[in-house]
Amino acid sequence: MSSSLSFQGLSTGLQTDAIVNAILQQEGQPVQRMLAQQAKNTQRIGAFQAMQSNLTALSSSLSTLSGTSFAAQTVTSSDSTNTYVTATATGATVGNYGLNVSQIATAGRISPTLSGGAPTNLAVADPLATTIFTGTSASFAIQGTDGVIKTLTLDSGSNNLYGLRDAINASGASVQASVVNTGSGANPYQLVVTATGTGTGTTNGVVSLADVTSGGAVNTLGITAGTVDSMTTPTTLTGGLQSATADVAKNAIFSVNGIQLTRQTNVVSDAVSGITFTLKQGGQTGTTNLAVATDTSTITSAMQDVISKYNALVTAFTSASASGGALYGDSVARSLISQVRTALTAVPSGLPLTSTYTSAGGVGVKVNQDGTLSLDTTAFQAALAKDPTAVKNVFAFSGTSSSAAVQFYGAGANTTTGTVGFNITSYVPNGAVSGTFTVNGTNYTLNGNAGILVGAAGTPLDGLILTASGVGSGSLTLSRGVGQAVQDLVTNLTAAVSGQLPQIIQSVNDQNSSLAQQISAGQDRLAQRKKVLQAQFAQMEAVVGQLQSAGASLTGM
Repeated sequence: MSSSLSFQGLSTGLQTDAIVNAILQQEGQPVQRMLAQQAKNTQRIGAFQAMQSNLTALSSSLSTLSGTSFAAQTVTSSDSTNTYVTATATGATVGNYGLNVSQIATAGRISPTLSGGAPTNLAVADPLATTIFTGTSASFAIQGTDGVIKTLTLDSGSNNLYGLRDAINASGASVQASVVNTGSGANPYQLVVTATGTGTGTTNGVVSLADVTSGGAVNTLGITAGTVDSMTTPTTLTGGLQSATADVAKNAIFSVNGIQLTRQTNVVSDAVSGITFTLKQGGQTGTTNLAVATDTSTITSAMQDVISKYNALVTAFTSASASGGALYGDSVARSLISQVRTALTAVPSGLPLTSTYTSAGGVGVKVNQDGTLSLDTTAFQAALAKDPTAVKNVFAFSGTSSSAAVQFYGAGANTTTGTVGFNITSYVPNGAVSGTFTVNGTNYTLNGNAGILVGAAGTPLDGLILTASGVGSGSLTLSRGVGQAVQDLVTNLTAAVSGQLPQIIQSVNDQNSSLAQQISAGQDRLAQRKKVLQAQFAQMEAVVGQLQSAGASLTGM
């Protein structure tokens, strides 16, 4: 068994362990410096990772502000009970819209025929026990208002009303079959087949159900015989049971600002750009006034979120760059923050100086003494009330056209700004479209389809998306708002391979990997050095002990 006792200095009186540790501590200074550098590097990596996370959050917030938030709108109705129509709006033209609903869209269906309140068909006493056809099988065809025909076959295991219901629902036809228990009469269980969509469709609103069993109808539900041109891929259906007059589907009929419109659905999003109307009840004699306005509350909240995300970035940097912090004296980190601040507070590239607002500061965004931002909500909402489009253009990529032939739809990080001339020379409705676009004296030809033109990669028009509605010439004024500029900057800074931040983090990680190898080698050398020193001091103790023993012997003579 080894002993933990130490007999150091028995001969010399020296604390040899302490001497060895002192020597190793002195010789280990390079290793300690490398360990300290490694720890500092780890803190620096954490600080840059936090910066990257804060930048991404800021970019996401700006994207929301420039996208959905600026498009947010409120709709106020003159009908407090929303009896006939409700509406939502996003990006619509601000103003008033008068709605009158004459008739709502209904779904076609087939339901039992009643005589004296009792069903004469499509009804049974027991939906499981009552058989609905004779023989070993029965085939049926079903057609919804979309005109699609499906066939189905029942066998002895599904010879009941529930079996027919389930087979219809599994057929793929655009209908929904249900069995309703009226709770009264000899045959309380009734089959109802309803089209899944509203409007007259392609069948003038009629739903059809036919018994197409070879040789004629075999069912006891009153479903009359019919024929199809194919049992597997039917395209025509004749005969059978069809929707009664009261069950034939109807289209919605309504008017917007005095213009009568017809739609097959009660949720209408293509009548007025940016507005979705939900028709609830027909027979309206008056008019419902819907006032569409900018949703200043939502936009203000989104702007506050941008400022909060920016302040989180600045506050984290300020803390990390203080004396003793992970980024103290780090010029690279300071430069990155400066780039973001400059991009956010600058005049948007390409924005005409005649615009109502030309900077974030002009709409109430203030720079505080500590570098953070604050929002004057009164000034911001006043700007929104005065010219919401101009406020949006300060932050979002925007484009205005001098001709109705071309309208701006979207742009990318590489899209040019300023004035772009255009001449749409060929346009076919829902077909090919082409034109010439001029940037700084150089012409670029764009070709597209269905009225959509997209700028080619590698050109100043890279990422530009336009809609064309005819031939014509004019000019586009393209502006990269400060919000878009910051998003583009963040994308470049944080790109997985080429971004400056990932490269910095990787570089510091590489430094730490190299330091780890050097530290390990240094620690191995120190461990060997300790063994050598311990051996040397042990030898010294032995020699001194021998000399002391010899001296004692001489003294005793």
